[in-house]
Amino acid sequence: MELLYLKTFCELVKWGNYTRTAQALDYAQSSVTNHIQRLEQLYGGKRLFQRKGNTVILTPIGEKLLPYARQMIDLQQQARQALSIEDLEPSVLTIGTIESLSLYYLPGIMAQFRQQYPHIQVKIVLDQEQQLIRRLREQELDIALILDTPYQARDITSIALFPVEMKVVIYPEHTLAQRSSISAGDLHQQPLILTEEGCTYRAYLIQKMKEQEQISQIYLELGNIESIKQAVAKQWGIAFLPQFVLHQEEAYSGLNILPWKEEDPQLYSQILYRAERPLSSIAADWVTLCRANPTVAVL
Repeated sequence: MELLYLKTFCELVKWGNYTRTAQALDYAQSSVTNHIQRLEQLYGGKRLFQRKGNTVILTPIGEKLLPYARQMIDLQQQARQALSIEDLEPSVLTIGTIESLSLYYLPGIMAQFRQQYPHIQVKIVLDQEQQLIRRLREQELDIALILDTPYQARDITSIALFPVEMKVVIYPEHTLAQRSSISAGDLHQQPLILTEEGCTYRAYLIQKMKEQEQISQIYLELGNIESIKQAVAKQWGIAFLPQFVLHQEEAYSGLNILPWKEEDPQLYSQILYRAERPLSSIAADWVTLCRANPTVAVL
């Protein structure tokens, strides 16, 4: 991970501007800032850059670090060439995930990964969570990316990326649309538009309503998030979706997005991989990118 930060550091020295650096690396500007802050923490909290007009320049500490950073990056490149790493490493990285994360989180990660490994084919496998875990155990997947409560199993390593907040999505004309928040009781016998069985947050909602003796009336099941949004906009019912899939909808008044009043379901996006088998360096670098960019990019 430190090497990733050093690469960002060297690019910022080259461009002297956070915006230009982010464009050159195809990162969000916040990622560049995060990488520099993490690097400063690793080196005793010393500032590496200072502002000069519209640019940033190295501090004396940054000047001392620069030749070592360049040397470390050069050594990595030399090591890869010496070991013919393209021949030693697998040429395909197989990642299993769910539809929501594939659409709203993975694109930003993959843009960065392709810069580092343009020769690697990435295969994205979409499936329900339990099937993803089974396929991970059966070595059909290198990594699984799921959305659930913190996952624990002896044979699987789990890394939490970001917490997932749930929202209720209603069309503006609905009688509940002006509520400040929505509870399970409010959804009693309301037509619900939900994801398919096997979805973690669908199961949470139905269980929560059952605990409160509320009837969950599932009007429509859809496996595609965008189709669910469109169905709500057509006034077919009410949806229950993660906040991170709704960034675009917040920019206009086509749908009402209301807070969930019940307790936090404590859902997290998580990386899973087999504990007994070390990740390849390529898979490990992919995990490093995710951990360095734990928040979801707004599309």
